[in-house]
Amino acid sequence: MPDWKQMVRDRMNSMGADFDESVVSELAVHLEDVYETTCSRGVPEILALEQALEEGKDWRILARNIQRATSKEDRMNYRTKSLWLPALITLLGASVSLVFFQYLGVRPHLERFGNAALSLDWAWLVSLPIFGALGAHLSGRAHASATARLAVGLAPAIVMLIAMGVILPWGLAIDGIHFIRLVGFGLGLINGVVIPALALLVGTVPFLYKSRPDQKTTAS
Repeated sequence: MPDWKQMVRDRMNSMGADFDESVVSELAVHLEDVYETTCSRGVPEILALEQALEEGKDWRILARNIQRATSKEDRMNYRTKSLWLPALITLLGASVSLVFFQYLGVRPHLERFGNAALSLDWAWLVSLPIFGALGAHLSGRAHASATARLAVGLAPAIVMLIAMGVILPWGLAIDGIHFIRLVGFGLGLINGVVIPALALLVGTVPFLYKSRPDQKTTAS
């Protein structure tokens, strides 16, 4: 059986090309698949080897395509680990907490501020820093930037802001612009977005500027 990796290295070296070992491995697997498929059709091994090497005629282009695909996959994996998955955990935790307190019969308290009134769910708000901290911590472990950690920690408030931003234009389009509707939307924005965001921020902030694991390694 030919040493496919060594053959790929030799060919790439003869072309003056330098690629990661992962690219060499991918090329070797590709050539081996071509070789074995050709042999399975009853083609002599020497001819199958020649056909496999013909597959690598444009080796440099093939290697670049593999490297490009690998780098895209790595970026997708990094974004999932550092942003989407931690944000989903933060959002899920906040949602489960809200349902849990509602199941226990804990009701929001109507708090009056002059002529305005806000319905505040204090038990739920007190739990939010935990989920903001959890999301930011998980995002930080995946080497995310401070901006990504902040977005993860505030994910429930961001989702609510987007939802309200979608609902408001529909309401105004159906009923027209009314002062009372605008005031109600403003109070809902404070109650559903601003105050929960502040609670989430309490747990998120301590994890925004902690050193990343790779930075610690470099410093040591």
